[in-house]
This record gives sequence, structure tokens and C-alpha cells, in this order.
Amino acid sequence: MPEPTTSYGYRQPGETPTGQRKLLHLLAVVMLVTSFMVIRFPGGAKGFLYVVFREVVKLNMMVKTSGWNSVESEYFLVRYKPGPGNEKNAKLVLNTAESFLEPIAQRYDYKIKGKIPVILYSSREELNASFGWPASERAMGVYWGGAIRVLSPDEWIDYDKFEEKKTIFESCGPMAHEITHLVIDYRTKGNYPRWLTEGLAQYEEYMLTGFRFTDPAGSLDQDLYPLSKMDKEFDSLPNQSLAYRQSLSAVDYIMKVYGKEKMHMIINDLSQGRSVNRSFSNSLGVDMIKFEQEWQHWLSL
Repeated sequence: MPEPTTSYGYRQPGETPTGQRKLLHLLAVVMLVTSFMVIRFPGGAKGFLYVVFREVVKLNMMVKTSGWNSVESEYFLVRYKPGPGNEKNAKLVLNTAESFLEPIAQRYDYKIKGKIPVILYSSREELNASFGWPASERAMGVYWGGAIRVLSPDEWIDYDKFEEKKTIFESCGPMAHEITHLVIDYRTKGNYPRWLTEGLAQYEEYMLTGFRFTDPAGSLDQDLYPLSKMDKEFDSLPNQSLAYRQSLSAVDYIMKVYGKEKMHMIINDLSQGRSVNRSFSNSLGVDMIKFEQEWQHWLSL
């Protein structure tokens, strides 16, 4: 399962014994079906297993939050706890998500099926605890396991007027970024390098909102991380600003030098279960070693 990993020991409201029994029953059925698929179709087993696991994780999240309040639209279900301003914030998250989903889905040929769960957390501590993360984590939004988790705008936007809060959340909030992660994950059945999805998420975020990370620590005028290291160790890299900036730069390079159609070819190849190296060779005509060399030469021009 792609990062981030999470701890399932954290109890949320709505995690009832009945819900747990249903989940255990579903898991038993899933194991039987999965065993059959692995035997019957060994070539596609990895993608199938990932899809099954992702949907079980999503169902688990829905069971845990089943007692929460909710607002919904055609494509999203936003769940939130009762509290002052929470319903208004949930509707802001919902409307923002709806405005971004269609253009991103169209660009990556993603067929929307069912409602996408979005879980709204009132505090940073609550969001971090849902993953078992330390309180020092500063994420405003996270995609994992078929669901998007979002920090309440009240926690990071210091404006009393709702219209000002709305403008900032739409332009600087996490929704375009996390929706892109979701679309790429579903399109490829989880078969993607971490740097690619982070680069695409930032690329779409910039295209839709104009927002870009500008931390000077992410300057590309320094020793860069190998892309292979960025895939396997992304979250543990000491300079996270550089890791994100490199991801966006590599995607920018593909879009500007090879074109958007080539990026779509890469995504399509990955969706067929092909390796990253083969997907790049098929789509760009270069393997990953040559791609990295050409990209870094482009940066030096």
C-alpha cells in the first residue's frame, strides 16, 4: 500500500461492534475472492490485491465515522463532528472539492464511480492521531486508502469573515492536491512512483489555483535526491521542500519537453501494471536512468 501508513488502533466515534462484525465478515469474503483471483489470474494479482485492500481500508474509515454528521453532493461525502462552524466548513470543503474534481478527472481519463469520502478534522492533533502521527506533523490534507482527510480551515486560516476564509481555502487549501492523488491512485491501481504523484498533485494544484511551494530550502541549485530514493524514502528525506520541488520539476520537464499526451501514456502504462522503467521507455523512449540524466541537464540550461 502506498504511503502514508496508518495506525488502526485509534478509535473514532461510530466504531460500533456491529460495524466491526460487518467489516470482519467482508474481510473474510475478500480473502476468499482474492485467493481465487491470485490462482486464476496471477499476472494481474498485484493490482487486484491493491484495489481490494484500498476499498477495505476505505470501508473501515466509513465504519469508524458512521456516527459523524455529513453533507454530500454528486461525487463527495464529507463527514464531520458536531461543533461550532463545522457544518459551514464541511460545505466549504464539499463545494471546493466538487469544483476541482471534474477538470482533474477529465485530464487523466478517470471515470468517477460512487461518492468519494472526505473526513474533516477539527484540529491538527485529531488529524495526526488518525494516522498515528506525532503532534508536530503539519499536514492540511492527506489522501490515503480511497479517502481524503482534511484539516478544518478554522485551524489554519486566521480570518473571521467567511468570504475571506473561502477565498484562501480555495486558492491555498489542499483539495486540488489531494484529489489529484486520489485520481492517480485509482487510475494506476496504486502502481506509481511517489515522486510522480507528488509532482502531478503540485502541477494540478498550480494549474487550478496558481499556488506553488516557495520555500527557499527547496532550491534546485543544490545536490538533488536520486529519483529512486525519492520513491522509496520520500517521507524520511531530511529536506522535504527539496523532495517536493524536485517532484514538480520532473513533472514540469515531462509536460514541457515531451508533452501532456506522453504523460497520459505513462499513466496508461502504469495502469496496466507495467513497471515505471518500462512505462517511461514505452512512452518517452528513454529508461529511468536516461530520463533522470536528461531532466537534470535540462535544469542546468
